[in-house]
Amino acid sequence: MQHSKNHPAISEEWAMQRYPNARNAERDELIKLAPLFPGCRVIDIQSAGGFLSDGIYDALQGNVELVCIEPVKALNQRLNLRYQVIEDPIEKWSSVSSDSADIAVGLAGLHHSQDQQATINESFRTLKPGGYFAVCDVIDHSAIANWLNDYVHKNNTSGHIGNFLSRGEVSAMMKNSGFTNIQESIKSVPWVLPNKDHTAIFFKGLFGLKTEVDDIKKAISTYLILTETKDKVINIEWNLIYAIGQKPF
Repeated sequence: MQHSKNHPAISEEWAMQRYPNARNAERDELIKLAPLFPGCRVIDIQSAGGFLSDGIYDALQGNVELVCIEPVKALNQRLNLRYQVIEDPIEKWSSVSSDSADIAVGLAGLHHSQDQQATINESFRTLKPGGYFAVCDVIDHSAIANWLNDYVHKNNTSGHIGNFLSRGEVSAMMKNSGFTNIQESIKSVPWVLPNKDHTAIFFKGLFGLKTEVDDIKKAISTYLILTETKDKVINIEWNLIYAIGQKPF
């Protein structure tokens, strides 16, 4: 299902600074899926403030060249100066040469593409023969999708209309682009916060919400599934589609 607008929610920079490990599970799963190697050139699609790029940089101890595709200036200004920043639309990266990257990755940003097939086609074009494209994103009609396209959309000044993925959809688009050895799965990658109050504060900043923390706390419990561990830590159920494919040699 395509939408006329696909606004990203502009986060407050303090949210990830204050809670840097809340989303580690979803990032770590994607980093584990992508066949990174020392000295590789990686394209980070819809890189926002650099959460994924920072994780890749740390995983390879800085021995990596990162190209960040982020057209929103309010977000790409937060990127570390060690990365190459490209402001091209995520549907067409004219500034990136064909056959120039080893790996292209996207962490929950594909749903902001106005033409997902075009974005995946660009991944294929810019990868070297044998290169890999790895992506994760929100499942259509899931609790997370409803949270983003309903509550966040209504309570964020920029709105949030995402074009989320059905099972098999991203694999089909990857096949259309020419990728082979495609694998797709749904993985549980819970977000972790100290308690419900901190969860609401984090969500307020991450999604740029204008509502009060108490209202956000109630909404989170309505839309999402929260469990409390023995240590009183809050796990927010977060299931995403993960997929990887290879450009033929």
